[in-house]
Amino acid sequence: MRFFPLPTTRGGLLILLTAAAMAVAFMNSGLITALTAALLAAVVLAAFIMACFSISGLELVRTFLHDGVCGNPLYLEITVKNKLPFYRQSCTFHENYPFVISGRNAFVIPALAPHEKRVLPCCIQAEKRGEYFPEKVFVCSGDPWGLFRKKKKFHLPARLDIYPRLLHPENLAVFNKKGNMPDPDGRNLGHAGRGSEFFGVRPFRTGDEMRHIHWKATASKGQLMVKEFEATAVDQIVILLDTEKKNTGFDLCDNNLEFLISCAFSITEYLSKRYCHLRFFAADGPEGLHHLTGDGASLKGKLRRLLTLLRPSTPAFQTVLAAAAENIPQRSIVCLLTMSLEKVPEYIRILEEQDCTCFWIYAPKEAFPPIEQDTPRFLNREKIKKQLENLPEPPVVADFTSGAEILEAGEGYEKL
Repeated sequence: MRFFPLPTTRGGLLILLTAAAMAVAFMNSGLITALTAALLAAVVLAAFIMACFSISGLELVRTFLHDGVCGNPLYLEITVKNKLPFYRQSCTFHENYPFVISGRNAFVIPALAPHEKRVLPCCIQAEKRGEYFPEKVFVCSGDPWGLFRKKKKFHLPARLDIYPRLLHPENLAVFNKKGNMPDPDGRNLGHAGRGSEFFGVRPFRTGDEMRHIHWKATASKGQLMVKEFEATAVDQIVILLDTEKKNTGFDLCDNNLEFLISCAFSITEYLSKRYCHLRFFAADGPEGLHHLTGDGASLKGKLRRLLTLLRPSTPAFQTVLAAAAENIPQRSIVCLLTMSLEKVPEYIRILEEQDCTCFWIYAPKEAFPPIEQDTPRFLNREKIKKQLENLPEPPVVADFTSGAEILEAGEGYEKL
């Protein structure tokens, strides 16, 4: 906090004018020059005193801040209270936000009556995923003439996560290509909600129908239990995410790695509403390798956290493929999200020999050129097509214009 306010451009010019008037009054004494110098000095002094007390008695409290999703509005609330028995003029406050393009946003605090409390709903656009700890809010005010400006810092610590961009697919292409599959015991399974052979009981989940509640098991367990049929144990799904740093695109926010993380985030959010077994593999940072396994609903929180903090990795994607090779069950559905073509076709061939169904999204960094001011993004389609020559099964190719349709694409689809 600065104890003394600083002059604005207008205030600096007036201070120079006042100094000049006072110099003239001393050198050429006279009633008019003395009155002019005294009037200018009085205005400057009054503005300075009012600016000194412009933020006194102001109280800020952070009342609402929640996690956000890239590309979506993020709402926050700051409660402002005037603790003094005097009317207060309007002022502004700003806070540094690393997850927005501009880095900071300013908002207006309207004029307040004596002891008035007001909630300021603020909306910003989140653009960068990650974990953030906003702490400092700066309030700026001054005198009514705008000659001086005073700034005060308020400590309002908080924590929030900005999740990757959500693509909202209505369905996934891989499930259109894949029919019914057996469970690990070899039972032929149908779609969720169909079939009549009793399989067991499990705890109630949001979305289960009340008519499937197993009342005897509910009474003995002390919690809602539902009947589970073979048709509800749907699929074994594996997601392999390429995070290799050398293949990552040039733009900070809109590159191929961020797009593939958005795809993985959208797939896992979609699968959290289905009863399925999910395995996720990805490298992270210099040496980290993540392997998460469980049903789609129970992994939702862990995968959200992981994909929010995931960094470009030093280990090659082949390290992830090798680690996953020993952990992929037969007849699984495998989603490969890659930034390179190296070794991937051979790996898919091995998986298909194990009766696995593969869905491959390829996002080369050439398809995500950097964003430059006043320059349209250019995509070299011919160069990308040459990379796909001689591939037995071309992947689904993503570029900077791709959206949810990339996850809903049909077999052999190529967005070029």
